[in-house]
Amino acid sequence: MTVSAATRLDVAPPEERRHRTLWHDAARRFMRNRLAVAGLAIVVFFLSLAVFADLVAPYPYDRVYYDRVLRFPFELAGHPLGTDEVGRDYLSRLIYGARTSMTVGIAVQMVALVIGVPLGSLAGFVGGRTDFFISRFIDIMTAFPGLMFSILIISVWGGGITKVIFALSITSWIGIARLTRGQILSLREKEYVEAARCVGVSRNRIILRHLLPNALTPILVAISFGIPAAMFGEAGLSFLGIGINDPIPSWGKMVGVSNAYVRVYWHLALFPTVAVALSMLGFSFVGDGLRDALDPKMIE
Repeated sequence: MTVSAATRLDVAPPEERRHRTLWHDAARRFMRNRLAVAGLAIVVFFLSLAVFADLVAPYPYDRVYYDRVLRFPFELAGHPLGTDEVGRDYLSRLIYGARTSMTVGIAVQMVALVIGVPLGSLAGFVGGRTDFFISRFIDIMTAFPGLMFSILIISVWGGGITKVIFALSITSWIGIARLTRGQILSLREKEYVEAARCVGVSRNRIILRHLLPNALTPILVAISFGIPAAMFGEAGLSFLGIGINDPIPSWGKMVGVSNAYVRVYWHLALFPTVAVALSMLGFSFVGDGLRDALDPKMIE
């Protein structure tokens, strides 16, 4: 029996190898991770609720029914999760709360990318005094407790989704900047970077075309963990009553408001708490899956 060279070496045929890239292999490894796929399903579910909340929610989030105040789940037809302290449909509030949480989490990480990646790249590639001043600035910002700093800003400027995003973004970029700097420092002495310098490639082109694509893996993983952290920060601020303003719903605010009624009306705290826990669990599973799938040492 004749055995082909591709079979003897246990590698894919040449025509298959030509179409396989790092991202194809990473996607296949990710899809084989059951926890990662489950986390992705949870994330997609909440993102879909956030995007299509106007279509999915049975009622507007601010519609009040004064004759239906504080009703238990399934007590009234048309309100499967009951109503809140002013008669608003709780299922609709939960669905619109997903939009608030996802908006804050994604927006904060986008701001972190815009600030952290350029600063980290500049510090890591240029080095010298530039690296010294940027690193010292990062050290100074690290001294500020993120949540306490956000509480101070919101207390002075007032609540609102835009101000919450700004307050959480002030310190969210620090980890991305440090991570990017470390990656650029480890990559800037590679042979392909030296070759690019020798042929006269500009600094910006080296960073954008050669360094950042190779440093992208840990940055993506950091973002996947940063989104639930920002969502939890928003929930904490709203729980304290200084985050999202009424009537816009927020899972954290829904839990905070329920404190006065939770001993009797248990659903007011249970449902938003489960929503926060599930969303954070989903993003955590996705982050773990991305970290394993994009690890170059994961050879099949």
